[in-house]
Amino acid sequence: MRWIDIILPEPTIHQELDTHLAAAADLAAQIPLLQEKSGLDSVRVLEVMEQAGQEIFNGLTALDPETFSPSRGGSSGDMPVLGQEEHDDLIGYHIVTNDDWVGLPWTWLHSGVGFLLEKHPICSATRGSCLPEGNHFRPWMQRLTRAPFLVGEAGGHTLKDTLSQLRPENSGRPEMLFVPGHSDRERRKLIYREAELIEAALEHACQGETLINLDLPLEPVTPSDLIKQGFQYQAIHFAGPTSKPAQPSDTFGEFWMDRLIEETTLPDAQELEDAMGIEGEVLGVDPVTSLLDDIAERYENADPVLDTVSVYRAGSTEAGSRHDSPAGESQGGRTSSHDPSRSWLLDDGPVHPEHLERNGALPPLIFSNSYQAMPTLGNRFVQAGASTFIGPVVPLFSRPARRFAGHCYSALGQGWCAGAAVWKAAQVCRRELGDEHPAWLSYGIQGCGRLSLQYL
Repeated sequence: MRWIDIILPEPTIHQELDTHLAAAADLAAQIPLLQEKSGLDSVRVLEVMEQAGQEIFNGLTALDPETFSPSRGGSSGDMPVLGQEEHDDLIGYHIVTNDDWVGLPWTWLHSGVGFLLEKHPICSATRGSCLPEGNHFRPWMQRLTRAPFLVGEAGGHTLKDTLSQLRPENSGRPEMLFVPGHSDRERRKLIYREAELIEAALEHACQGETLINLDLPLEPVTPSDLIKQGFQYQAIHFAGPTSKPAQPSDTFGEFWMDRLIEETTLPDAQELEDAMGIEGEVLGVDPVTSLLDDIAERYENADPVLDTVSVYRAGSTEAGSRHDSPAGESQGGRTSSHDPSRSWLLDDGPVHPEHLERNGALPPLIFSNSYQAMPTLGNRFVQAGASTFIGPVVPLFSRPARRFAGHCYSALGQGWCAGAAVWKAAQVCRRELGDEHPAWLSYGIQGCGRLSLQYL
């Protein structure tokens, strides 16, 4: 796989680019309000994504008509060969911009004919895809640097040939901590289904090997636990509500759901689907869980919550240019970095990326499957020391959110780099849910798209 860097100028340098990116940010900011009126998975959401993506595309091609030419310069070099053609033949676009624009939904790039994500992984960052130097150079990057020069016993260079050489003999597997966010009790059950899905996706996925172990604590993870123990892990997966922000008051809510489940007979899967109007889980979830999903989806639709964050328009620092925008996407692609509501909410309180940074507890990979995590938390986690951040760009239901995470880890577990894994998950979700379902465009990746589990 090859990454091509697309380096953007600072705001105010290219007025036409700024105008298009600001228009895209304004369109993205409208989506939560649109979803409140039309539904989280309305086809209208996809239409606005397309409009925003065309604005971004027009801005970048105004800067350079050859921006997306596969033959252009700016490549940081090839990824090590996996021996998997679908991955190895990919060409990805790495958007390099500043803090004002890095939170834009770059995965929505649309040429007027189709979304670029249909064929190309897309990643954004404030630095190029080449590996950094100095304090930002992490141990996994050293293994990535060595990987192209490794040769297997039979003379091969694929991951299958060299996997055993990437880590010292008798060294343990890297560990990923699963952190369930604060939510009502029934959503908590669905969150743990996400952990089961991730564990199944990772197990023996790479040539019969498991690249990373999932640590699922038996007791709730507290902020102090995370701050004290985070440095022991090479990845963290945070799972919280994805359709609306978690609230400190989310402590009950199970009674009505228990009654619905008790009153529903379960003769067999087909009759259940016909009776409840729900679909079976593609990823192997049983009918009862599918029922829970459907009930939770109705619950998520019942009382939409739209919180706001204070934002600045790109390039402006004056108080007079503050606006209240729907949480997640600001009017300049930039949200208030220290808004106390934008954090991981655990059962005992919130955790901010800055807290983990001060204690050296941030691992290289962060996947935050929570409400609009990418635009509100992505850049803060990367600035705090994470190499790669993955998360939703817009609100979405828990079922497609869990599916996306499962498919992403399935690709990561096979040795795919993070940028390609997000692309792969998008393709699978598109096939499963349909072209007009917005879930496949609902995620983004920020930081280093070259990170892979075998190097952690």
